[in-house]
Amino acid sequence: MNTPNVILAAKAVNLYSENSIWFVYFSNDSNERFYCKSAYKAMRLMFLLKKRSGLNISDNCLSRLSHEIALTKAAAAATEQKAVAATEEMPKKRRGRKPKAEKRA
Repeated sequence: MNTPNVILAAKAVNLYSENSIWFVYFSNDSNERFYCKSAYKAMRLMFLLKKRSGLNISDNCLSRLSHEIALTKAAAAATEQKAVAATEEMPKKRRGRKPKAEKRA
């Protein structure tokens, strides 16, 4: 059975860090891999390789990368909202001199 040559992407296991690493490769040559730090960069690389080589991108890999990018964006938005809420709760510092009654006490 002859399988067509396509562009694939997979998540690599990183033992040294909690961050995920993605690698992009061709289905006929799995020895040549391109490593990326994020799913977004892996997707951009896949489209660049598609343009340069004329090969198709695997639909399964493309949907997996899209899902991972959506999860990353949702997590970033949640942490940003927490940071905004934390800064709003902090009281503002008063500037200038304290009134004399408070100064002596």
